[in-house]
Amino acid sequence: MTRYDSSVAGLGGCPFAGHRSAAGNVCTENLVFMCEEMGIATGIDLDGLIDCAKLAEDIVGHPLSGSIMHDGSLARLRTAMKSA
Repeated sequence: MTRYDSSVAGLGGCPFAGHRSAAGNVCTENLVFMCEEMGIATGIDLDGLIDCAKLAEDIVGHPLSGSIMHDGSLARLRTAMKSA
């Protein structure tokens, strides 16, 4: 597979979003994180994407579902651990 469908912070037009049990859209930042950790290069700036997801959350005014946007990338964690 070479193409995946996702949306920043899980936003978007999931046709099942009105149903309580719907999982919603795949968060782009989570997908990029997973690929990069599996050794699949995406060419996407994950930290920049996380910043976009946080901006999207600010714009809509309520918490969004992306775990990576709240927890940060491993690269940020590794950098912080080296600095400590």
